Amino acid sequence: MLTNCRGDEPKRMPDTVPDINGSITSLTETEAEGSKITAQLLVEAKEGSRATYPSASIKVDHNTLIENNEGKRIKAGLLQEGQEVEVWFDGPVRESMPVQATAKAIRVSLRP
Repeated sequence: MLTNCRGDEPKRMPDTVPDINGSITSLTETEAEGSKITAQLLVEAKEGSRATYPSASIKVDHNTLIENNEGKRIKAGLLQEGQEVEVWFDGPVRESMPVQATAKAIRVSLRP
């Protein structure tokens, strides 16, 4: 069971509308801490989605929960450009264009 830094509460996918829903258009691995990979993503919102932002520069760290749409947890190293994702932000965003945020959770679509 994975826990977060707030204690023994397990990490769960949020039950709210994601902050952005779209495609990974750029991905850069920023650091590798043992088996913990961190990354920087650029996500462009899908046209017609209910996303809060049209695009976002997103930091993925060891606290980010990443699952596929069947609920299976996956590692940050398996993220790829072109994948469809839903992303929930952790904390405030830095208002720029695109906005900058840290990912609390990412759901990766299994659809090709």
